[in-house]
Amino acid sequence: MKIISSLFLTFMVLTSLAQKRDNKIVIGTVDTVYSKILNEKRMVYIHVPDGDKNQRYPVLYILDGETHFQSAVAIVEQISGIIPNMVIVGITNTDRERDLTPTHVKPDRIISAGDAAKSGGGEYFMGFMEKELIPYVDAHYPTTTYRIFSGHSLGGLMVVNAFFNHTGLFNAYIAIDPSLWWDGRRWIEKLENELSQHNFNNKGLFVAIANNLPAGLDTISVLKDTSVSTSFSRSVLTFAHILQNTTPKGLRFGYKFYPNEWHGSVELNAEYDALRHLFKFYHFDMGRLRENPDLNADSLLNAHFEEVSATMGTKVLPGESNINDLAYFFLGINRLDKAFPLFKRNTTNYPKSSNAWDSLGDYYVAAGDKQKAMGAFKKSLALQETEDTKRKLEELTAKK
Repeated sequence: MKIISSLFLTFMVLTSLAQKRDNKIVIGTVDTVYSKILNEKRMVYIHVPDGDKNQRYPVLYILDGETHFQSAVAIVEQISGIIPNMVIVGITNTDRERDLTPTHVKPDRIISAGDAAKSGGGEYFMGFMEKELIPYVDAHYPTTTYRIFSGHSLGGLMVVNAFFNHTGLFNAYIAIDPSLWWDGRRWIEKLENELSQHNFNNKGLFVAIANNLPAGLDTISVLKDTSVSTSFSRSVLTFAHILQNTTPKGLRFGYKFYPNEWHGSVELNAEYDALRHLFKFYHFDMGRLRENPDLNADSLLNAHFEEVSATMGTKVLPGESNINDLAYFFLGINRLDKAFPLFKRNTTNYPKSSNAWDSLGDYYVAAGDKQKAMGAFKKSLALQETEDTKRKLEELTAKK
């Protein structure tokens, strides 16, 4: 495999906020990988979080990348800290009906002759992901081995197929209104009957269900209907109920019905809810430390993130901004004894962060240690010059 091109994927923003790279906000790169398995070039969109160049991130793989990549980047960046920040890989389509269908089918009332003829290439596509794309991403981007796989509609169908048949490839799965009606439900019914034979320990699955119900039916009555018009909804609801009632040991499973969203509109809300659900184990409640300042914050943080690290199979550090906010809270209530370990933790965890050193300088100013404050501000400016830090250092230097 080799990279064919690497172009910046840019989006013009007509506001005063657009101050990056010639007034363009860049959210990722376009990368092209040649697949021997599929015998074609495959274009992917890659987002890497800003931050310490030595930091590595879990990876969120998104199908239908041309339509879902941008929203996924926005969601992950917005709630980073509640969930881990991530490398995001948007996989664009070349032949969607070929790649995102697990079995070959014949034409029927739903599937056209053209789509049926191309169907059933899902296992080749999964081979491309497992043997070519994932190794390429891991070799060229700052990734950990923790992976999430997300897809909508036929993409959701492939996510469910991967959940059963490629369970070890990903740690968590997001199936958004998946097309489980595919192939008369025969393939999915077989897999549902084999649930007990699979090891889903420490795996996560979230299923989103849009409101595609015909008028007069609800989520209960639709299960008794047998018409073609309800096959989509019946299939997904049945699958969700089976998993809810027989959740395999160790599986973090959740599903949600969206009464105000239809198939084409559900993806954005569902992606957000899925990530929040799948990473419930990740978030540390800083609020309880604010409410109980005498708690041992350092000890509680260590215990929590040791558990998170064990779940994710890699060393996970608390988010810099979250620790920074908590440290300033303690500084604000004059609990310097509580603030210092937190400010110091950020300079240890994120030594290349100018903001972490600037914040430590603020602590030393409050503690009355001028020399250490100046040292911290100088370290911050050596990493990145900012007017605010320069002003702080100049004020200290001017004092006798």
